[in-house]
Amino acid sequence: MPRRSTTLTSLTACAAALLLAAPSAAAEPAVPVAPAVTRDATPAAGPADLLGAYQTVVETLKALGIQPFLYPTVALNCSGDGAGLVPAVAGAVPGPWPANTLPIPGLDLSAVKSGQTLFTFLPYGLAADTAATKTAGMQVAWLNISTGRGGMESMGSIADIVRAMVPPEVPVELRPLAETAIRDFLFAAIPVGGVRAVPVDTGKGTVLAAVFGTVDNAGKSCFFFPTIGITEVD
Repeated sequence: MPRRSTTLTSLTACAAALLLAAPSAAAEPAVPVAPAVTRDATPAAGPADLLGAYQTVVETLKALGIQPFLYPTVALNCSGDGAGLVPAVAGAVPGPWPANTLPIPGLDLSAVKSGQTLFTFLPYGLAADTAATKTAGMQVAWLNISTGRGGMESMGSIADIVRAMVPPEVPVELRPLAETAIRDFLFAAIPVGGVRAVPVDTGKGTVLAAVFGTVDNAGKSCFFFPTIGITEVD
C-alpha cells in the first residue's frame, strides 16, 4: 500500500502508545480536542472497572469523530491486578479526516484521504510505550464488500504513523511543522499507552474489518481477541 505517498498523519487512534510530547505553540492543531482520557488514566482496570473503562475509550474515539467497533475486546493476564484484565476498543474513520488541519497552501494535510479508512485500537490501562516497546503486534483484516477488495495490515504506534504519513512532496523545511501539527493533535487527543493505528486504502464502499493481536505492556505480551466493525467509506 503506497502509504507514504497518499497520507499525511495517523489515533491514534484511532488506536500508537503515545510518546507524550509537549504541544508546540507554533503548531497548534486547528481544531482542539478535549481528551476523554487524561495522562493520569493509566492504572490497570479490574473487573469492576471494565464498564467504566470501556465507556471512557468509546468517548475518546467519539470525541475524535471515530466510529467504535461493534463490541469491545479484552486481554487476559495483561496487568498485575487480579485476573489482569485490560479492556480495549477499536474504531474506524473514513477520510477525509480531520476536516480542519493546519493549512499549508497546495497541500492536503488531512490525516486520512478520501477513499481511505483509519483503523485505531485503544486499550485502557497500559504503560506508555518506550523505545524498547514492540509496536507491530496488532493487525487489521479488512474487506470492502462493495468492491471485493481486502487485505491485512499491521498497525503501528502513532509516532510510527506520523513519520510515515508526511508525503515526500512536502518541502524539507515544512516537514517538521507538518509532523509536529499532526503529532500534537493526536497525542493531545489520545494520551494513553498501547494505542495503535493504521491508514488503509480501502476504497469507497462498505468496509468490514477485524482488529486483533498483541500489545506489549511493560515487557509483557498481551493478546487481544478480535473485535469487528463496519464502516461506510464515501
